[in-house]
Amino acid sequence: MNPNATSTAQPLEIPPQIRTFLQSVLTDANMTTLDDDMKEEMIKELFISLDNHITAVIVDNLPKDHLEAFIKMNEEKKPQSEIEQFLKDNLPNAQEVMAKAFADFRNNYLADVTKAKNSN
Repeated sequence: MNPNATSTAQPLEIPPQIRTFLQSVLTDANMTTLDDDMKEEMIKELFISLDNHITAVIVDNLPKDHLEAFIKMNEEKKPQSEIEQFLKDNLPNAQEVMAKAFADFRNNYLADVTKAKNSN
């Protein structure tokens, strides 16, 4: 969703509420001893992963007749507020779909961290 997420030419701008969510995911994963630079890098990587996950969920749930318009909005780097309004208007149960997408992302990340810790 965020056009900056895949561009290396522009700095990565993470909305404050998304940053708070990602910081809580790191805390839940017991990643609290990281230095500031490493923590920031992990937040950036998580943000890109979250962005990809959310986009995939939207594509899977958006009615096919609105899919092309959604893709075009992202390609044209439309403002986030415009994309959010489009989703509210065209994605059935948008709030529930997005809440589940965030919860699934958190659960999948924590499961991956647990698996990685247990394999060492």
